[in-house]
Amino acid sequence: MKFDLIIIGNELLNSKIQDLNTHFLAKELFVAGHELRKTTIIRDDEQMFYDAISESHDKTDVIVTSGGLGPTRDDLTKTMLAKYFHKKVIYSKKSEEVVEKHFSRSTRVYDKEKIDYHNIPEDFLPIYNPTGFAPGLKLQTNKLRVYALPGVPHEFQAMIKEFIIPDVKTESSKITKHVVFKTWKIPEAKIFSELDTNLWDLLENEGEVSSLPHVMGVDIGIRIEGNSLKEIESKEKKLLTIMSNSKLNAYIWFIGDSTLEERIIAEAKEKKLKIGFSESCTGGLCASRITNFSGSSSVFWGSIVSYSNEIKESSLNVKTETLNSFGAVSKETAFEMALGAKENLNVDIAVSTTGIAGPGGGSDSKPVGTVGIGVSSKEKTESQIYHFSGNRKNLKDKFSQIALMTMLEAIRRF
Repeated sequence: MKFDLIIIGNELLNSKIQDLNTHFLAKELFVAGHELRKTTIIRDDEQMFYDAISESHDKTDVIVTSGGLGPTRDDLTKTMLAKYFHKKVIYSKKSEEVVEKHFSRSTRVYDKEKIDYHNIPEDFLPIYNPTGFAPGLKLQTNKLRVYALPGVPHEFQAMIKEFIIPDVKTESSKITKHVVFKTWKIPEAKIFSELDTNLWDLLENEGEVSSLPHVMGVDIGIRIEGNSLKEIESKEKKLLTIMSNSKLNAYIWFIGDSTLEERIIAEAKEKKLKIGFSESCTGGLCASRITNFSGSSSVFWGSIVSYSNEIKESSLNVKTETLNSFGAVSKETAFEMALGAKENLNVDIAVSTTGIAGPGGGSDSKPVGTVGIGVSSKEKTESQIYHFSGNRKNLKDKFSQIALMTMLEAIRRF
């Protein structure tokens, strides 16, 4: 099914907050076999709302609105939906019951004199909000389904996951699946123009192909459809055969929708490994990325953020001579940082980062974007220098990405 997302809120267009809901919805729809056709961000303006919903009305299967369901004056979504679909805003017993459940989770009391969550457009149904107070709304017409959800990311995302995706699943007549091949060490531009010029056509014979570049990697997704599980399995096998025979196969590090962090946690857990980091230029970003995921505590022991040379020496046993002779950003320092972290954290594998994120601090021999990555395990300790380009934030992302990929490779060798 095709989805259009209409995001409502002045604060999104005056730089006060960022849109986090588009990425989440696109990912959930991708996994579920649906498509996000477009996202439109508008101000709290009636005419802009009517123009946006009119443009989508006959071109998509589902419209999702985000924002404007709260209790303040600028929350206009209910009245705008009612006006657009020629409905009245009326009292709804079902909506009141849903709202009472929302408020029963907290010490707050629902005051109907001050908050009108119980009044919704006629023919709309209220949607339970697992993490907030304002109910969502649903309207089903002959050709279109409309969901109005709060804009707060944790509320929007919970309702997408727990209600919207299961709700639209019942409407699909075909079985769909996304097969994702995750690659790295090769840029998107080279995959289809140099490495394997026939690959896109071969994949497209089996389904809709998409190419999504990430930091230092590309996800190649193929959306396949079938009338039965047997048909889906047959198409999936064909895709696997195509990729195994392609030169791109050497660059594929995972087949599926798991993130790099999830693979590190899962594969380290499977081997009962303890992992850790020693971070200089990434400032704890590697640790943060790992601990963003549930289950990380079973494998992740810690990270030593050694930004200064003094901490590198005292906490990681980096030799003064090494720092004086080769500098903080060097293979030699990265080597000793990884080894020191492995020993001092008492882990099976430790990865280190030491680099120059800029914009200052670079030199002719060590320009901004230079990073040393070390890895230490029972197998061996080794290190390598990499060079990247970008701004400070982008470089930190790249530094952490190469560090996490180094960790995953070490786990797989263990």
